[in-house]
Amino acid sequence: MITETRITTSRHAQYPKIYNNRIVWEDGRNGNWSIYMYDLSTKKETHISTNESSQRSPAIYGNKIVWEDESHMLPYWDLSDIHMYDLSTKKETQIPPNFDGMVAEVAPAIYSDKIVWQDLYDEDSGVSVYDLSTKEETFITADAYSPDIYGNRIVYYAYRNENSAHDIYMYDLSTKKETRITNSGSAGKPAIYGNRIVWADERSGNADIYMYYLSTKKETQITSSPDWQRSPAIYENRIVWEDDGGDDDGWENHGIYMYDISTNQKMKISAKGSAYQPAIYGNKIVWQYGEGYGENSDIYMATIEVSQPKRPVAAFSAKPTSGKTPLKVQFTDKSSNSPTSWKWTFGDGKTSTVKNPVHTYSKAGKYTVSLTVKNTAGTSTKTIKNYIVVNSLKAPVATFSAKPTSGKAPLNVQFTDKSSNSPTSWKWSFGDKTYSTSQNPSHTYSKAGKYTVSLTVKNAKGSNTKTISGYIVVAKK
Repeated sequence: MITETRITTSRHAQYPKIYNNRIVWEDGRNGNWSIYMYDLSTKKETHISTNESSQRSPAIYGNKIVWEDESHMLPYWDLSDIHMYDLSTKKETQIPPNFDGMVAEVAPAIYSDKIVWQDLYDEDSGVSVYDLSTKEETFITADAYSPDIYGNRIVYYAYRNENSAHDIYMYDLSTKKETRITNSGSAGKPAIYGNRIVWADERSGNADIYMYYLSTKKETQITSSPDWQRSPAIYENRIVWEDDGGDDDGWENHGIYMYDISTNQKMKISAKGSAYQPAIYGNKIVWQYGEGYGENSDIYMATIEVSQPKRPVAAFSAKPTSGKTPLKVQFTDKSSNSPTSWKWTFGDGKTSTVKNPVHTYSKAGKYTVSLTVKNTAGTSTKTIKNYIVVNSLKAPVATFSAKPTSGKAPLNVQFTDKSSNSPTSWKWSFGDKTYSTSQNPSHTYSKAGKYTVSLTVKNAKGSNTKTISGYIVVAKK
């Protein structure tokens, strides 16, 4: 289930980002662009940057919010630097503090104590990183745009030749090594989470979303439609992007979509058109609704409610529950709430992890059986005391019946074993020098006479014979 919530009502809010319960965005309600934050836990909106210059493109991690800021550039309105606000100290800081204003710093991203941004100078661009813990700024590469960061990995798209081809690259701060991710020459706007990098790629003529898994070095195409998909973001197994949703490319068709890698399912998140610039954290997705970029737009959030599994309740049955040794019993799991693992204890020192096991009791006794079931929500155990009753095997006692016991030849007689104590083999003697080892044989007498019938039965404890003299009487035709 998807629940959509409106976050702002200013009609000038755009470019949202989210971390945990905090949403940040740029807002032009006061005539200049400035940074705002909304706390979902307190339902309180806070104006973060309050000077009269322009503050744009916010990003957030933990208690730290970063953005591009023009307050130090007056009167150079076309330049900006990076600022950071610490929610825990309520202090705003210029990043880096000795910024000289010779280049424009834009498009910041933050992870832990590292801030990356794009440098703009003359007609070129590059990527730099600032480490808050060491207070060191490092220039990563030239000809690069739109950086993102996760851990020690920075991703960006870069031009490495003169034919306008641009591809995704990754720089590892720990190894100081750059890795080329794509070779399409048309990839841009990357985002990274863990071992996964996502981006928009126009290699097919329109923009589609792609993913690269660093662990396997495998590229996967996430979307493949004639529509345009842009601005991807990723969190754990979920990828979100904006989709024009129609061939006419009208703003009214723009929607936010999500793909779940773990379930291989794609779904539309936004309820209406004119939705773009998504960001995601956990089960929360934020974006802006409006008639176009910056025009009458507000921030909205979707919460994806995934039904949580319930703790299983153990239950089971068995058949038979009593009998003589050796007793073979079929156990059947009847637990509720979808357990994913089972452990049976049969009471004789033996166990099983099969859902519906078969177990044989070889000794007489009363056996207490228990079943423990588990799923991600918890564990449950069901125990039935003295559930299986196994009796000692005794030597069989032979007895039988026949029908009919008299008649004219040829006389067909059905013999029925009625022996006790569970015989396992039978030997019949019909009195006419013929025999059978079936439990309940049928025999035909072809000649007149009186026939003595005997049955010998056996089991592991012994044997016994029953003889009835002149039992079958056959008359002439």
